Amino acid sequence: MKFGMLRQILFKCPRTGTNVQHGLDDARTHHRSDVKDTHVSVWCPACASLHFVNVATGKLLGDRSEPPPADQRST
Repeated sequence: MKFGMLRQILFKCPRTGTNVQHGLDDARTHHRSDVKDTHVSVWCPACASLHFVNVATGKLLGDRSEPPPADQRST
């Protein structure tokens, strides 16, 4: 079995609101063409449950929050 590099992601536990850092093994997902839509299960030390985290964005499955809109100034 070959091990890849660990990539750190940060997500917010939906139960406790705590920011959680977790290392994802890039070898689990680098060969997939749809990696941007891939979620993996991650054990959360804040609430001792599993959460599904998007490997590309670090967002939790079901998180519909959008990034803040860009500052648009009128000229």
